Amino acid sequence: MKNTLRCSKCQGKRIWVIERYRIPGESAEGRELSVVPHQAGVRSGMFASLRASPRGTFDLFVCDGCGFSELWAQGMDDLVADPAKGIRLLDGSDPARTPFR
Repeated sequence: MKNTLRCSKCQGKRIWVIERYRIPGESAEGRELSVVPHQAGVRSGMFASLRASPRGTFDLFVCDGCGFSELWAQGMDDLVADPAKGIRLLDGSDPARTPFR
């Protein structure tokens, strides 16, 4: 939906965009839904390493006609792989191949 501005399920063209989607909660706006909520924080103080530092946010795209929705991640530049916590990057690119053959 983000790229085509059309719903892939019903072909509708009325799309709602909720930027930096937030989890409904007690506060007026809730908390942003993080892509990875438990990345290690910056280690600058004695207790800094004990805090989690969320990474990335989601934009929510919703079809006005049928309700189908998609989450699109952003802000992933400083995400760090941590396989023990389930954070992995699958890279299927072949560095030996370029677009120019």
